[in-house]
Amino acid sequence: MGKFQDKVCVLTCWALMVMYNTAERQYAVGKGSLTWNGARNYCQVCFEDLVTLSHDNIEVIVKMLNSQHWIGLRKSFNSTSNYTSNSTMPWSHWSNGEPLTFQNWYPGWPKFEPSVPDNDCCGCSCNGPATTTPTMSSFTDITDPNVTDLTTFWETSTDNMTVTEDYVNITSSVFTDTTFMTSTPLPTPNGYIEDSCVAMYSFGSWVEKDCSEHLPFICYEDHFSGYFKVSVTNVTSDNATVTWQWVSDRISHYRVAVKGVKDNKEMTENKTDLTHDLVGLTPGTNYVVHVFPFKCGRELKPENFTFYTEPNKVQNLTITNVTERSIQVNWSKPDGNLDFYVIRVGDEQLNTTTEGIEVAGLTPGTSYTLFVLSEVEDRSVWSEESNITVYTKPSKVSSLNVSDNTNHSVFVHWGQPEGNFTGFLVKVLNSADEILFNDTVDRTVRELPVETLPMGTRITIVVTALANVSLEGDNTTITTYTAPGPISNLIATTSNSSLTASWAFDEGNYSHFAVRLWLDGTQEEAECNETKKTTVTFDELKTAANYTVDVHAVSGHLQGPSMKVSKFTLPSPPTNANATFVNKSAITFTWTPPKNIAKATYLVELNSTFYSQSWSDKIIDETSYTFSNLTSGTKYCFEVLVLGGEQESSPASRCTVTETEERQISLSMLCSSAETLLCDNSTTRTRVFKQLKDHFSELLKDDIVWTLEATEV
Repeated sequence: MGKFQDKVCVLTCWALMVMYNTAERQYAVGKGSLTWNGARNYCQVCFEDLVTLSHDNIEVIVKMLNSQHWIGLRKSFNSTSNYTSNSTMPWSHWSNGEPLTFQNWYPGWPKFEPSVPDNDCCGCSCNGPATTTPTMSSFTDITDPNVTDLTTFWETSTDNMTVTEDYVNITSSVFTDTTFMTSTPLPTPNGYIEDSCVAMYSFGSWVEKDCSEHLPFICYEDHFSGYFKVSVTNVTSDNATVTWQWVSDRISHYRVAVKGVKDNKEMTENKTDLTHDLVGLTPGTNYVVHVFPFKCGRELKPENFTFYTEPNKVQNLTITNVTERSIQVNWSKPDGNLDFYVIRVGDEQLNTTTEGIEVAGLTPGTSYTLFVLSEVEDRSVWSEESNITVYTKPSKVSSLNVSDNTNHSVFVHWGQPEGNFTGFLVKVLNSADEILFNDTVDRTVRELPVETLPMGTRITIVVTALANVSLEGDNTTITTYTAPGPISNLIATTSNSSLTASWAFDEGNYSHFAVRLWLDGTQEEAECNETKKTTVTFDELKTAANYTVDVHAVSGHLQGPSMKVSKFTLPSPPTNANATFVNKSAITFTWTPPKNIAKATYLVELNSTFYSQSWSDKIIDETSYTFSNLTSGTKYCFEVLVLGGEQESSPASRCTVTETEERQISLSMLCSSAETLLCDNSTTRTRVFKQLKDHFSELLKDDIVWTLEATEV
């Protein structure tokens, strides 16, 4: 050991830049007692080395102590057989070769040789020696009953220090020169120790001790994450093989602990080799494997591996519903566990946790193969595939239409459906759903004549797209009719105000008859009269009007050939004929037309019996007429009647006399008688005048205006 010639600094200051990886450090406090070398050998065999201290871990470690304990520091390591260093500076390294960057000496320690003055002290700064790697020699197994009782705790990289029953977590950061001091006085050492080792009091201060003393000690061991690797291979639904890496020769055996997350199945096995077969596992279950190495009878921190067993394949895969753009698929849950199902359709993938799903967004009339697998949460393993192939339904045809309806045929047109299809099925049904026509046509056909249909029949045309030759899509339908046949034997009978039409229908079917009534070329009623009977009566018609009845059979929107008949209603007579103007040569007659007459045609006539004269004329919609060039003083008789076709009403009549223009005519009579003075007798004269007047009355009657007067000569 070198000596300082001048002033010796009690506290050596180190300025170091340290690069390190965070590790989880375990500390073991031995309650038995060994020499420093014995303690170090034990720590190196069963742990890593005696403890190294820093400002980060010392406070936590001292809380576990109640007496002096060896730590991994001695004045010089050159005297030890299991560590080699070229450094001759005392107190420069820990036993594991790390530089001494932290010191916490009790005041007055370390003790230097007496020849060196110890009453002066100065501070100094110096660079520590380069870190050297310790060289570990082989150790034999150590068995010491005094050190089997250990208290272990851990140091990990966290921000807070927590003490649990067995473990302590400590955060390590940049090393600084911090001195942990206590005010408790200790006796000053009496002597100088040439080759001293360091022990730590329960309050954290360091003192030198003779390395041969027996003291309890503190070991440490670093555990880096993944310090050995565990893997699981040959995974099936109920078996797996666990393998792990060799750790060291000091490992006596390994404990393999396996626990199922869902089934809570636990298995534990001690192994001396590096593999273990797991059997009797539950399919689709997450298992956690812990492999614990045992060293010196102590269970080290385990390495873990999590894996899933392969889930079983689904059962009873069935299609329960198919539409144009979706497929409903269902299945039975397999034995064991699983987290979800994967359904693959083409390039698409769907997930579900239920035993069924609707796969949507598909193309009509297309073949799809659905693959269903059981999977676990991390998607590390999956079951065998279950698959099923099915066609989506083809789409409905578009723009279905019918044209060129005849008595026995129609022409059908339709548009192409969406998606895929292989052909079309065309059916024609009657009202009783009896098939009148049934044919399958190629996918290129878009129109088709349908013939040999019954006349006047309501038919339903059904066009269905086909996929995979026989898979039918939804029907597209349209209802139409074949045209009906003609009626026959149309007859009309009339009265003054009504018309009754009757007819016959001999062949085919009809839905009803359409009857229209026309008056002088104009439809009399806005709506046609529809009837299923073969007779119809129109009431409240106009008198003396020429009506035309138009009748045809109807089947749906189609009409059969029309048949017509025209007939006048019977004319009603005019009334109130009167002479409203009379002079010597003209007479004007007026009259009242019959009620409810449309266009009236009148026949007017005038007669003079005396002169054997007559006049007649036809007038339309007039209610007066003047006759001229008549003879004065003459009786004229007037008649007016209504004409209806070839039928006449009873007349309205009136007789009147033209004004007279008087003329006198003298008649002389010569009377001769065999009886004397008979002609001169008044009685004879009266009797003869009466006979003469009777003669004129019979001859002239009242057909002209005349008077007969007797004059005496």
